[in-house]
Amino acid sequence: MTDVAVTEALGELVAPSQVNTYMTCPAKWYFHYLIGLSEPTTGALALGKACHETLARNFRQKLGTGRDMEAKELREVFDEEWSVAIANAELRDDEDADKLAATGQILVAAYLTEAAGPLQPSAVEQTVQGEIAGVKVRGIVDLLDTDGRVLDFKTASKRPNGLSAEHSLQLTTYAMITPGASGLCRRDTVTKTKPVQVIQQSYQVGVEDRHFAETLYPMVQESIRDGIYPPHRGGLMCSRRYCGYWRECEHEFGGRVAE
Repeated sequence: MTDVAVTEALGELVAPSQVNTYMTCPAKWYFHYLIGLSEPTTGALALGKACHETLARNFRQKLGTGRDMEAKELREVFDEEWSVAIANAELRDDEDADKLAATGQILVAAYLTEAAGPLQPSAVEQTVQGEIAGVKVRGIVDLLDTDGRVLDFKTASKRPNGLSAEHSLQLTTYAMITPGASGLCRRDTVTKTKPVQVIQQSYQVGVEDRHFAETLYPMVQESIRDGIYPPHRGGLMCSRRYCGYWRECEHEFGGRVAE
């Protein structure tokens, strides 16, 4: 492994995204967070970012005006965000920028039509920080509503099959460190299916969820500080298609990353 000085401060402040990355593949954490390599942005990632930023701008406006954007305004905002997100993206062979942009317009319009209306935000893209089992944790909450409910927005190629462990950890973390959070959370996923669907998954953070977070954060912090970063070659996301670090991984650790 490349010789990198691992200081005592490493892992001093972590985010749920870091923990989930480490649990998925320690080597990916190493390349991204320790070495500082940027993973190429695909068209799908650019689309997700543009949709996310468009919804964030809508809810920031709603904080001040009490209303969601009109359809024309929403389209204009998405076009602005899409231009920024796609600028440095590396499209895969099966991705087309114009088709992705058209899909994004449909996704954000569907969310505002089907889900945004009842939401009353009290904070949007709020940076929060606290401690979990002695570990300093920081994150950005997509939306906290006036009832203290934490909401997270995502786009996906298909309907989610339940709430994954990594998403549960993310929501649990935010519920634990966000001032005014009630413990009730919701993950809203807009799917790129035909027809487009808005899937709302409610989640009540319980004692067992908090216990898991309190166990996991110190373990991951300790592993980071100990310099334990093996590649998870058996993982579902370990492939040249899904990991932008596959070249570095083969060079650093040997072997071959699957197509």
